[in-house]
Amino acid sequence: MKKVILILSLFLLVGCSSSLTSSLTIEDAISNVLINDNKHQNTNGRGYRYYKPRDFSVVSDNGYNQVLLNNGNMFYLNVDVNAYNNKLKNEYVVDESLYFSHKFSYNDIDGYVMVKENENGYFYIKMLYNYSYIEVSVKESEIKRAIIDSTILLSSIKYNDKVIARLIDNGDLETSETTFQIDKPKNDNSSNILEAN
Repeated sequence: MKKVILILSLFLLVGCSSSLTSSLTIEDAISNVLINDNKHQNTNGRGYRYYKPRDFSVVSDNGYNQVLLNNGNMFYLNVDVNAYNNKLKNEYVVDESLYFSHKFSYNDIDGYVMVKENENGYFYIKMLYNYSYIEVSVKESEIKRAIIDSTILLSSIKYNDKVIARLIDNGDLETSETTFQIDKPKNDNSSNILEAN
């Protein structure tokens, strides 16, 4: 059993396509990535680190907002250190009217993924987990791979409590947001991503 999990995690971590992942549902693929708990990080940020698969490249880095490129698709990563520090909970409600909508939890951290069909034939994906989120627009055939990659990225984020505390104490923690514009469906009635209880 351990060999199967190890082989599956190797395929997922290096970003390779695998017939093993193509037979899984999106929900099962997310669970498999989370269960395998990637302990490796190869990219640093202010107060956090994360694992960036080899086939991803960083296009721009604006502190807590990064644009990553993979297979011609731009992944917009927003790391929310303030939400992590305050342990904010998300209040996402599954929306059956979307192409795909799923809420999940692992290690007492809630997350969700939603997929909306755009008018241009692409699908807008927004995934939140581990106090951070990723947005990307992909072709229908790339949805599962994009969600698996997003899960790998988001689940690998490790926060450095000492650095975050120092940033807060010094007043250096950025509280402004950088907004990235990507194609979204016209009927977007979503509210804030994280809400405090």
